[in-house]
Amino acid sequence: MTVENEVRRVFDSGLNCAESLLLVVSKHSGLEKDSARFIPRIATGFGGGIARNGDMCGALSGAVMAISLALGRDGPDQSRDQCYTAVDQFYNDFVKTFGSCKCRELTGVDFKTPEGNAIYHERVHRERCTPSWNGQPRRQVELLRKTKRQIRPAHCIKITMQKL
Repeated sequence: MTVENEVRRVFDSGLNCAESLLLVVSKHSGLEKDSARFIPRIATGFGGGIARNGDMCGALSGAVMAISLALGRDGPDQSRDQCYTAVDQFYNDFVKTFGSCKCRELTGVDFKTPEGNAIYHERVHRERCTPSWNGQPRRQVELLRKTKRQIRPAHCIKITMQKL
């Protein structure tokens, strides 16, 4: 099964856009092993453009989280440049491909209304969101596989949890 088809399958099963993309891309990039118990949970609030507010697309948010798991830093003494470069490239490719990064502009739906939710479930999920998976997850997996950096997401999560 291709990465795109797996994202579609997971998305169609009921997980939101951010959860689906993060879960599948993490799995295909080898990131899921150390962070599995936090995925898709960490992405839940990003669906519908951040809690149905129509802002940044949940698929884009999920992609940024996956890139950050792979390339993010463990502390302030480390550079964030590699992560920022990869996120910047992915973000700009996404906006160039789809014309916006905003969920409401991409879907034309207000998720906070019953009418908007009905329209989403009737056609937008199938006609607009699902086709947006074409190529994006595969490009993200390829981007993450190109890096030579040791991936230590469990270490990042442990440090973050200790600071709370």
